[in-house]
Amino acid sequence: MRVVIAGVALLLMGGGCAAGVADQPSRGDPVACLAAFQSYDRAVRNYPANAFGSDDAPAPMVPAPVSRPAQALVQKGCRTSSADLDGLPTLAARLAGHQVVDSGAPIPPTVVHLGIVTGIEDERAVTQFFRGLGYQSRGIGAPTLGRRLYIGTFTSQGALDEAMAIAREAGFVAPMATTRTKL
Repeated sequence: MRVVIAGVALLLMGGGCAAGVADQPSRGDPVACLAAFQSYDRAVRNYPANAFGSDDAPAPMVPAPVSRPAQALVQKGCRTSSADLDGLPTLAARLAGHQVVDSGAPIPPTVVHLGIVTGIEDERAVTQFFRGLGYQSRGIGAPTLGRRLYIGTFTSQGALDEAMAIAREAGFVAPMATTRTKL
């Protein structure tokens, strides 16, 4: 009997999760996403993950103060999906021969946080795209969310503005400039 009750409970919980996924927006509002990413970044800085786990939970643990802003990123549609990136090949062909050129006012070394993709294949495609345009790029893990992607470093406002525009055109909801992460 306990097995049946546990099975029914799991089915109900699973159904609730599926409904929650269907109700999530596919594309977030850029202003709301910028605020959500900033909240997530503050939480990650203030509550670093336990990289080694514990005897009871050997996998990395995500502290609750990080998990809440991470959930907000998902609920607000701030991650970049595979479908959002469908236009990369066409955009790459249109931007063939692109060169990164410093222009405008000098700025402190700045990196662009593109956003978070949900899988390694998307990270590979985005990395290939931006490196093909002449940008340095890297990805780092974002526990429970996927992979965070960065391009840069930029030292002129014109080059930064152009990179941000290309990132939005590539399918990222809310790229943002940051001086916290160097490539």
